[in-house]
Amino acid sequence: MSSTLTIVMLLSFIVPVLVLADTALVIIRRNPGHLENRLAFLTTAALALMVFFHFFEQMLPEQYAERITLYLVHPAAMAAATCGMLLHVLVTRHYRKWPKKVWLAVSAVPYVFYAVMLALKGERYFVTGVTVEHGWKQTEMAGGMYIVLAMLASCAAANFLMSLGALHKSNHSAGRSRYEVLFKANVFYIVSTVLVMALYASFSKLFFIPLSILYLTAVVWGVALRVFMHHDFLPTAERKYELLYQLSPAAIVIMDRHLQLKEVNPGALRLFGFERDEELKNRSLLEFVPEINRDPLREEYQTLFPNEDWSNREFAIVNRYQAARQVAVDTEIMMEGEEWRVLAVIKDITRQKEEEQTFHYMAHHDALTKLPNRYLFNAELEGSLADIRPKQGMLGVLLIDLDRFKLVNDTLGHSAGDEALIKVSERLLYSIGELHLLARLGGDEFIVLIKYAKEYEDIIGLAEELLASFQRPVTLLGQDFYFGGSIGISVYPYDGDSSDVLIKKADIAMYNAKRNGGNQYRLYTDDMIALVQRDVRLEKHLRRSLEKNEWVLHYQPQFDIQSGRLIGAEALIRWNSEELGMVFPGDFITLSEQLGLINEIGRWVINEACVQGKRWEDLGWTDFVLSVNVSSRQLDEPYFVKNVQSILQSSGLEPSHLCLEITESMVVDKLHAARYMLDELVALGIHIALDDFGTGYSSLSVLRQLPISVIKIDRSFITDMENDHEGLSIVKTIVSMGHDLNKQIVAEGVETKAQLDLLLDIGCDKAQGYYYSKPLPLESMNELLERSGELSKRRNA
Repeated sequence: MSSTLTIVMLLSFIVPVLVLADTALVIIRRNPGHLENRLAFLTTAALALMVFFHFFEQMLPEQYAERITLYLVHPAAMAAATCGMLLHVLVTRHYRKWPKKVWLAVSAVPYVFYAVMLALKGERYFVTGVTVEHGWKQTEMAGGMYIVLAMLASCAAANFLMSLGALHKSNHSAGRSRYEVLFKANVFYIVSTVLVMALYASFSKLFFIPLSILYLTAVVWGVALRVFMHHDFLPTAERKYELLYQLSPAAIVIMDRHLQLKEVNPGALRLFGFERDEELKNRSLLEFVPEINRDPLREEYQTLFPNEDWSNREFAIVNRYQAARQVAVDTEIMMEGEEWRVLAVIKDITRQKEEEQTFHYMAHHDALTKLPNRYLFNAELEGSLADIRPKQGMLGVLLIDLDRFKLVNDTLGHSAGDEALIKVSERLLYSIGELHLLARLGGDEFIVLIKYAKEYEDIIGLAEELLASFQRPVTLLGQDFYFGGSIGISVYPYDGDSSDVLIKKADIAMYNAKRNGGNQYRLYTDDMIALVQRDVRLEKHLRRSLEKNEWVLHYQPQFDIQSGRLIGAEALIRWNSEELGMVFPGDFITLSEQLGLINEIGRWVINEACVQGKRWEDLGWTDFVLSVNVSSRQLDEPYFVKNVQSILQSSGLEPSHLCLEITESMVVDKLHAARYMLDELVALGIHIALDDFGTGYSSLSVLRQLPISVIKIDRSFITDMENDHEGLSIVKTIVSMGHDLNKQIVAEGVETKAQLDLLLDIGCDKAQGYYYSKPLPLESMNELLERSGELSKRRNA
């Protein structure tokens, strides 16, 4: 080989090898940890090796050329093609379409084919020999090599299509710039390869052109990758930080010592409402701070600078469009040349602050009524106690529990119950005004804080206003409902010095108000604790009273006033407790309602009365009517009528011998539903009596709308009529009106002969009370019936 040819070969091969090797080293040094850089390094290194091995082939004797081509040049070419394809897959994000294993399998196809065919068919499947012309060695390719070349060409085509697709779909300017460079490099590589092959085909017959010239197109990749790096195509550590600066959603600015903005990123432009850097640069950060906060913030900054940084310093700004934003600022003081600079990261935390305010509101307010909740009330009460202690004044806590609220939930559903709570809360809020605090504790309980009162009358006056607010009905789904309110009151400093104690004692007072009938207020007294403790003891035994068969009935006789005959009795429950002795209804009925036992007790009373009534009926008392009180909770039972019908059938009692007593307050809020149920009871043959007539607000309305056959005059009117002409007139009016409506009239609480004489004079039908008899146990009632039977026989004789 001549020296001239050697020099030509050195220039033709070693220079491209050095260019490619240098490019590979630069690539891997820029960011050795990044996968894109690693693949680009492998691609470039494989190209350098391919060219070097071909140079090696040219320099060694002819007998080595064939094997160098087979075992070094061809594998290096396949490595460059497949690594280049994987680089394109990674850069164009095609790895998201198919799993990584698929791409690795595809890239391994040329290697597998080459290795298998080399093993099965031998070296001649790929090369047929080596020729030498003008000192240049040239390997003659066989059919198998054309298949490998087709695979490598497919990789180049795939690279072209991937870069073209990524360029077409990209909208982001930075990404589009990368894809443009990648696409142009593929076009340049393909075009240069085609041109070289065309030149070779056209002019190789006119003069000698070594086929090795085709390997020099590999240099195109080295040039292309250099261009890529110039356009920040491949990642570098510095580029990462620049991208963070440009793409960060937070505003990043560089300021001088006077808070003048010198550099701003796109996040800062968005935050402050500008489109171009020039519009925002050289403005002061303080321009965007509300004027009231500007001087304090400047003084704070000047005090800290340059020794301390801001760390999550929160303040408000107003952007170019007068939109208020809340920001958090972190700063880092640094030197730039000989000047101080402040690098600031400004995070927009407006939404975070709004969410915090929302969460704070939700944590301190009731979701339904929007009133303060228990947590906020306790905090306000503690603060008011701290304020009032030096003033020597009073502070009141009023705990309100709604009466008859369960009726709404049971008849109209929970949505109507929610609406009722909202309307009641609005009414209470109107009553207390702006000086005091109203909160909802939960369920149907509200609580009021009177922050300052000079005397008890101020607190009691507000309690009376709250009770008065319950006098008006609440309309729900076209129906009027009357709620009462049981109010318990505790007063600082007399009942306690802490929020927990005052609330607890107000709760005890409220409980006392409810157990005494509700719709009233009670001031806390120490003896109420004994009542609560007694009820706790009662509850313990009441739950087991039915199992222990401790309930009994007493009977208060009813007489015909005109004839003096015994014509019926009112069945009254007593609890003969083994531990507590005889307990009267007033001590356990309200408690049983609160515990949900009233329906069970009510069913037992009706059943026991009917069974005993049947016994008396069988003894000949065929016109004897037993009256039984029914609770509001029983009327709310869906199967109440069926239960009563079942009891009548099982006991055998004639339905006309049973009278169920209701009160006006039980039905005034549900007249339509009550009429439907009472009509069903009357259809069975049962009598319905209106108890305590005249004590409510709508007695006449109830009497007109419901199938009432008996009116029972409340004992308060009977007591007053002896010495009160007005009271007597009321009783006369009730009797006259009742007879006009074809109702039987029963007087309750008759205790004297004078009362009986007056009732006889005005034509009242029946009476019961201590003048005749107190409520009797069964044995005494049987004796009374026997005496009355003997007396009746003598009268008839």
